[in-house]
Amino acid sequence: MHVQWLSEEAEEVPENEEDMLYQDVEYIEEYVHFPDGPESDVPGSVAVQNEESIGHVIKIESIDHAFDMLQNSVWSIKPPERTVTMGRKVAHPRPAPVGLAKSAKSPAECLSLFLDADVIAMITEYTNEQIKAEQPNYGRERDANPSDEMEIMALLGVLYIAGTVRDGRENIERLFDTKMGTGLEAVYLTMTSLRYHFLIRSIRFDDPTAAQDELEGDKLAPVRPIYERIVSNCQKYLRPGRFLMLDEQAVQFKGKCEFRQILPSAPGRAGFRFHLLVDCETSYVSNLEICVPENQNPYNLSYAPTDVAMRLTEPVQGRQKTVILGAGLTSTDLIEKLYASRTMAMGEVPKSYPDLPKALIANKGRPEHSTLAAYHDPATLVSYVTRRKEVMLLMSSFVDFDSEEQAGEQDEGEQHLKLVELYNRTKATIRTIQQMCTKHNVVRSTRRWPVAVFFNLMNLSAINAWCIYCLNHPEEAKMSRRDFLVTMALELLRPQARRRLDSKTLPRLLRQRIGLFLGISREEYETVPVVERQGGESRGRCYLCGRARNKTTRISCHSCGKYTCNAHCAQLCRTCYMDDCASEQQE
Repeated sequence: MHVQWLSEEAEEVPENEEDMLYQDVEYIEEYVHFPDGPESDVPGSVAVQNEESIGHVIKIESIDHAFDMLQNSVWSIKPPERTVTMGRKVAHPRPAPVGLAKSAKSPAECLSLFLDADVIAMITEYTNEQIKAEQPNYGRERDANPSDEMEIMALLGVLYIAGTVRDGRENIERLFDTKMGTGLEAVYLTMTSLRYHFLIRSIRFDDPTAAQDELEGDKLAPVRPIYERIVSNCQKYLRPGRFLMLDEQAVQFKGKCEFRQILPSAPGRAGFRFHLLVDCETSYVSNLEICVPENQNPYNLSYAPTDVAMRLTEPVQGRQKTVILGAGLTSTDLIEKLYASRTMAMGEVPKSYPDLPKALIANKGRPEHSTLAAYHDPATLVSYVTRRKEVMLLMSSFVDFDSEEQAGEQDEGEQHLKLVELYNRTKATIRTIQQMCTKHNVVRSTRRWPVAVFFNLMNLSAINAWCIYCLNHPEEAKMSRRDFLVTMALELLRPQARRRLDSKTLPRLLRQRIGLFLGISREEYETVPVVERQGGESRGRCYLCGRARNKTTRISCHSCGKYTCNAHCAQLCRTCYMDDCASEQQE
């Protein structure tokens, strides 16, 4: 039996020790694009032009080599005959907000979808429990005042705005500096440095009294209520697009933690491992999971790649989505399970993956951008030669149902190249998330692992909020992520700054600067009580000079009756005074 794709009029190929045509073994076909014509320059190959002028190159191997490549292999050279498809042809809508996310317009409203009122209320409640336990250690009661939701939101705003100036690992005192000029006015006008440090030390994410008992049964107990709430919010506020990426995220942490792992890809070589499911088009984190191995039941989960992928993709299974798998997650078992749940997948496998045909691993004698294909239903293994003469092995179950009618007209090599192009376009999604978290990072130097985990949840929540904001404002120019974070942080800081403005003990200069920061006039926040005008013999302290100067005067204001010195008052004749009063009445 002769090879089917060789024409009868083809010249006979000389048989020698290096190149021999083995006629009893069907071999894998290599597809190469010929931009200038069907002729091939590859030595030791036979080029045959088909009806569509697409060149097929068949590398001639020896009998022993061909038999060695095909034996012990689970892959077939023939495409599977799929009599039943995954489903009817369906439309793939673009990513869009759902539910309450449709009405979120401002940056702060978008963030409140993920760090919602329940999350802030839990943090406030548990933080106040910790503050009550520490109050006996303070001599003054005002140094350990309880917090509330508004102040916790302002604390998050300070962390977010510190990340926009890349001050995450720097000394926080620089942001509160008012003398050297290195501080951020929005930060030190909202709260003092002492209050910030007190809140950071006291912040808790579960009940401090029950934390030790729960920790014995769950390693993630100190942060689990907040963690599960944020994960649930991420799952329900966006309808993801057609393609999603599943891969690991490394979070650096050097403190003491039972489930801290060695991470070669992390900057500090140690930290936490998160698994993220991200929409490839918008970079929205649809689902996430932290790796806590050897936990107690019912939280003892399996972190095998197949189990992790099936858990994270459960919300999108059965919706004709395609999951791009990261390094170390791709396997035939996982692709088969996802395919059975009406979900397609693709990912890169290493050359050391078991049962790979040797012909697909070798790159000797193969031109650039050439492909070899093998099949193991429902998976397709594509060997692609990159520009650097390296072999990329791509395993996929992806089927483009939209072009199913044109599939017969297209060459299989064309389909494989489109598959490689799709993978190259989407494989950097998780890396982009990692870069965004690193560029504008809210992380502060801490040895408490619950705080480190919460910082990463804050970063991911801000990315999701930015995605929702961009989708809700398609008519506007896309706002940069830094501008979005600055606007969002200022919206979180202003309510606390406005409340601080009402403090009676606040210095007048600081009060004026807060008024300028909030954009309100002096009459709105500084009301001077009207008192009876004092007689000429009595003396009083000028209320504008302050107590530091302690300047007394006999002059009092004609309108409010407050004492004012010569430096803070002006003398008007009766005519000018009456003219000013008449103009004010007309206005």
